[in-house]
Amino acid sequence: MNRVLTTTSLQKSETHNEVEFDYFHIDMIPDAMRNMGWVMAPKLMSHWFSIDPAFEFDKNTKDKMLKGNPIELNASEINSSIVTMDWAKNYSQVKDGMKRLKLGWNTPNGRDVLKRRLMAKGDFSKECVFLGMENDVKELDAYAQVNFTLIGEKTDTINDWFGAMGNSNLKVCVKGNSGILHSKSAFFVDKIGFYLKDTYDFLDENKFGYRIPEFLGVWSKQGILSKSETLLFMSSYSAGLIGDLVRNFSGYCPVFNHDFRRWQKKHRTGGDYIILSDVFWTEPEDKDRVILL
Repeated sequence: MNRVLTTTSLQKSETHNEVEFDYFHIDMIPDAMRNMGWVMAPKLMSHWFSIDPAFEFDKNTKDKMLKGNPIELNASEINSSIVTMDWAKNYSQVKDGMKRLKLGWNTPNGRDVLKRRLMAKGDFSKECVFLGMENDVKELDAYAQVNFTLIGEKTDTINDWFGAMGNSNLKVCVKGNSGILHSKSAFFVDKIGFYLKDTYDFLDENKFGYRIPEFLGVWSKQGILSKSETLLFMSSYSAGLIGDLVRNFSGYCPVFNHDFRRWQKKHRTGGDYIILSDVFWTEPEDKDRVILL
């Protein structure tokens, strides 16, 4: 949908009044993001607009693709070349999540997943089985991932992270091999790797059979309003005070998930997809270098 607020100015002349309109369409949002100095969010949204033909998740396909084997996805359904951990590590959500996950990935559930990964490759009680030797993050996610944590909140500061990833899954994979220690099966951890996995979609939630429109902020060619400015805008918008909006928020308009769905239907382009970042490898904690199986 081309959601528009118009700015009107009356300039007196000898013959007529000139009326000036300022249009804002949702495909201008990536440029607005760049105008604010954002780096990753406009790349992800531009990629969404570039997907042809249109493709949208429903709840079942979203869950299946997010939890399933990424190697089995079509090329247009996944992107692992845009988001980097070098960029992501600049944000507290990621830094804090990495600290938390580094200290706490070796849980009973984490060890159970590790055993399943090993058994899928061979009998680790009788032979040396390697994990995490792949270079492709899709293969690492499929064969070496052992735990994860959720990061990001809807109350976070509006910035490049918020626009790009928001709420996301921070995952950990392992690099090492199985062996025997004191007559017991063990896994010897050389490295642990952190990476992000998320969906880029415009799927509204459904509760009790009702669709809940997700609000994506108030945008213009210049960028997005702050949360305090958004409250002022929406109070005037809800009350129908168009004059106040034109005077104080010329060119701005509220954007919702369904605006992107309408875009897809009109232009038959734009596609939801899975995001995978690259992997940041680091040393494990000393307590986690040997995992008894």
